Amino acid sequence: MLKIIEFSQKFAIFVKIVTTAQKGCTVMVYFCRNKITSNNMRIIFSPEYSGNVYVKPADANGVMMDTVVVNTVGLINMLELRLGLHYEDKPEYVRVALYYDALSKYLADNPNNVMAASFNTSGLSTAKAMLDWRDELRSANWDFDGGEISERLDALIGVEELFRKNDGCDMAGRLHIVTDQVAFQELDCNGLTIVMAVEKSLLKPKVKELLDVLCQHGAILELAPASEECNNNLSKVRKLISEGQQEKITLNKKDDSIQIWKFEDERLACEYLSFNEMADVDVWVNADNKQMDNWMRLMGKPLTGSNTAECTPQLTQLFVMGMGMFSNSININTLIEWLNMPVHPIDRLFRTVLAETIVKKGGYRNDDCKKIIENYINGDYVFLSDDEKKLPEEEQLKIRKKEIKKRKELVSTFLPSLESSKQIETKSLSHFVEKLSSWARQKAHLMVENSDKELWAEQLLAVSGMCDAFSILLGTVNDNTVDYKTIDSWMSSVYKKGTYTNAVAECGCRTVMDSPAKIASVANKTVWIGVDGDASPHQECSFLYPSEKNGLIKGEYISPWEDETQNAYHEQIMMTPLRMTSGQLILVVRERLGGEPTLKHPLIVRLEQQIENIEDFIFRPSIGKDGRKGVEVVKHEATAEKLEFGNANKIKWPDHLSTTITDTLVEYPFDFMMEHLLNITNDDMAQMADVKTTKGNVAHAVIERLFSPCEGKRYATPEEIASRFEKEYEDVYREVVEANGAVLQLAENRLAEKLLHEQLHNCLVKLLEILKDNKLKVTECERRVGCRMGLGLPMATDNDGNVLQRDMTGVIDMTLEDSDGHPVVFDFKWTSWAKGYQDKLTENRSTQLELYRMMLGRETKDDVKRVAYFLMPEGRLYSKEDFNGTHCTQLLPSNNDNIVEQIRKSAIYRMEQIKNGVVETKGEYEELQYVKATADQGLYPLKKTDEGTQEINHFSNYGLFNN
Repeated sequence: MLKIIEFSQKFAIFVKIVTTAQKGCTVMVYFCRNKITSNNMRIIFSPEYSGNVYVKPADANGVMMDTVVVNTVGLINMLELRLGLHYEDKPEYVRVALYYDALSKYLADNPNNVMAASFNTSGLSTAKAMLDWRDELRSANWDFDGGEISERLDALIGVEELFRKNDGCDMAGRLHIVTDQVAFQELDCNGLTIVMAVEKSLLKPKVKELLDVLCQHGAILELAPASEECNNNLSKVRKLISEGQQEKITLNKKDDSIQIWKFEDERLACEYLSFNEMADVDVWVNADNKQMDNWMRLMGKPLTGSNTAECTPQLTQLFVMGMGMFSNSININTLIEWLNMPVHPIDRLFRTVLAETIVKKGGYRNDDCKKIIENYINGDYVFLSDDEKKLPEEEQLKIRKKEIKKRKELVSTFLPSLESSKQIETKSLSHFVEKLSSWARQKAHLMVENSDKELWAEQLLAVSGMCDAFSILLGTVNDNTVDYKTIDSWMSSVYKKGTYTNAVAECGCRTVMDSPAKIASVANKTVWIGVDGDASPHQECSFLYPSEKNGLIKGEYISPWEDETQNAYHEQIMMTPLRMTSGQLILVVRERLGGEPTLKHPLIVRLEQQIENIEDFIFRPSIGKDGRKGVEVVKHEATAEKLEFGNANKIKWPDHLSTTITDTLVEYPFDFMMEHLLNITNDDMAQMADVKTTKGNVAHAVIERLFSPCEGKRYATPEEIASRFEKEYEDVYREVVEANGAVLQLAENRLAEKLLHEQLHNCLVKLLEILKDNKLKVTECERRVGCRMGLGLPMATDNDGNVLQRDMTGVIDMTLEDSDGHPVVFDFKWTSWAKGYQDKLTENRSTQLELYRMMLGRETKDDVKRVAYFLMPEGRLYSKEDFNGTHCTQLLPSNNDNIVEQIRKSAIYRMEQIKNGVVETKGEYEELQYVKATADQGLYPLKKTDEGTQEINHFSNYGLFNN
């Protein structure tokens, strides 16, 4: 029995009561002694009305102060406001999570239930499906009786007792309560006119019941006026369809009141319809208006407003990216995307620097990233205003230290741990989703005030809803840790594609409806886009077995929408443009969508079957040549053999060159100028290195960790290295992959990572054998060397202003010492093209090795007798000098030129060319000025192709400009 509390005040207060409309439902009710009345008002009603609905304005200004357009939910909301009822709506994400919680508890007590196997396989998906069943049955006025009919219904009833405690009142319950309260409170509905899109007899039983109660209290029901009948083709077709005539008819060829426009695909349709003004069209119907808006944007016309269906916009991915931070092997690409999001809880400057560091080092769990994070916490990335920068250092330091606690909290919450862990703490994960939800909701509310960021606000609110749902799911976990497989399973159900705003309607745009059922007033001219595809409706409670449905109806447990009535309703709704257009109706058909043929719409099928001369009204419009602007063809001229430019004196030269940069300067000066002088590069700091490059980086890092001398020692012997290698290889390899090769931990690279693990192990075993066979001791790995070669570059100075005696630098992968105490150089290469390095040795073009030989010799004041390439994964040492062992190959050079001196002279020659505003690009080999000067000036010779040109740079990033 419903208890009512009455107040004498004009303004009432909220009071919680319990009603029997839905078992256990809690409702907020208030009212006062003053009779609740309705002023003169028109309600335009249809279950299909939501969002934009086409309604002719009451006057020239489009003001309809006494009219509202509502669907079933809108009607209920409006009546609840007048009756003093209030409910707290829960997002769909949250409802699914609550149902999952209730279902898990129910199945814990009923493990043999028919739904148990499905729940054990895919818990959240099963919960969502059962919630959909539950809501459909509620729409048929089910009150959770009849459990004896089937196990499925019994399970729904059992779960409902647990679910209802948290879900509150559903829409079916609210409809029931409103119907009761209209009668109980004797709501005065005199002056209230409800204009309906279809006959009341076609509506759902409970909706009809509400309308009947409103009529009993003074409301007037009217049917929305349709187009007046006249003697045009459109009226004939309307009569043909509405009266269900079976005979064929012939239309007047001179009458264009109904036309069918056919296009090959959606692109051609949208292009044509966007290009043509068609200002006389009153309303456009387009279920998917995204592509039309894209064309409107390209043509500089006002956007009409559109949504993108089945998509996952960028900001909604904050949820799934954030959850990915908890996986044991971090998806490094996801981490970089997480850091590069346009909106994020952590400051942008710090995120940018951290992302660049991750890309540079190849991983996250390394000392460089740790240092960056520590600097951020200590305030190094705090933005100071111009006035703050003028303050004393002590005051600036106070500002930087001000929010250390907050920054530390942000790092611990929104960044992965720097320590690898195989367990995920439930508490930490719960803390993350709560904080992300809170931040997303607050940020969204701030963005709503900014019209330019409304779309972002919509996405952030979706993120907040997902987090809230996930938080409820985590509440079902009783352990201190949670398995990532469980998290991933939940994510796949919570994080779903949705419909989000693509564009907001702009001033002066066309009137576009996303459904033909949303035309509420007669239009003179209508364009109906997308009259294709199967328009068969979804039958209510179609998931029920016949025995279940018959049992529920026989026991009067449900009041279903009759199938015949439901079909009649959908048929009438589907034909709304036909009923509500008076002047001209254009039906736009796309023959293909997404490359697949479309199904014929029932209306098109009827027209083709019953109109004798239908072909006279089918057109294939297209934009003619007169409607297209001509494009001036620009002929691409071949690149000149040399590039001449001015202001060469303004070029800022570096104070030193590396060995690899020097090679580029000598052989490919155009590439050198673009990358190292003009700084025009394609470096993407959000893009990790490819797998091949990463393998080399990992190999170098592992060798450095295992082969370097221990601290305080001058060298490491093969015996010491072998002992360390046997004990530490597995741990070192794993740590290096996390720190420098995280891309190898991606699922698609797992096989490549396993192969690297095995190949690198075999290579290092062979390297150890080489050291033993040649009695070599390792003195250093990744050794930096430099010297002054007299290249004419600016003088370099250190922090104290002292001149640095070097203009050439390099990093030697490994320096060694032989049994006689002479230095040796090894350069490691991870390559599948061993022949390329063999050719460098046989042709005496191994410039990098020779430069290393020269620089290390000057530094140690001792001749470097031997230098070599150690090629991986082949695991073989190649050198011009002799090395002992089965894993070593000696290659004799074809000449004994001093290529170091040649490189020095060539570098100076190329710099002089650039300083004079000339860069040689390509051309006939013998015609190149560099080639002509090679013999006379002792330059490093360029390689010549069989076609008589200089060999191109296969690794160039500037081929587009230099072909």
